[in-house]
Amino acid sequence: MNRALGHRILIAVEMLLLALPASVICLFFGLALLMTVGFPWGLEELVIMLFVFIGTLGIVGLWCAAVTYLARRARFIWWWRAACMGAGLVTVSLMLFSPIAFGWEPPEWVTIIALGVFASPLLVPFLHLAYLLRTTR
Repeated sequence: MNRALGHRILIAVEMLLLALPASVICLFFGLALLMTVGFPWGLEELVIMLFVFIGTLGIVGLWCAAVTYLARRARFIWWWRAACMGAGLVTVSLMLFSPIAFGWEPPEWVTIIALGVFASPLLVPFLHLAYLLRTTR
């Protein structure tokens, strides 16, 4: 088995075992969160909606980047940028979650953004694809 085939199998396993459950959970709770945001929209509600929108775009971008890698097709840079935005949001959520775990009492919208930590399994296939992108250049 050559190295490229090993990476392709590993990406497929990561996407099925890590990314699929995390994607389903995040998309379900993101849609549920959007349905609870009512009128009138203030700054907090807009931040929550933007967070959910960019997070969803990042999840779709990761899946599209993985599928194009597995199918050996030309890579669309737009989907890769969307996946990078999603990874950035997960990083922000991880940074916000740490002080909350140690007892900080933030406002509700900060807690909602910190719950994006449930998307952290998506970082594993993202970092693997980023590694493969760097090594193939």
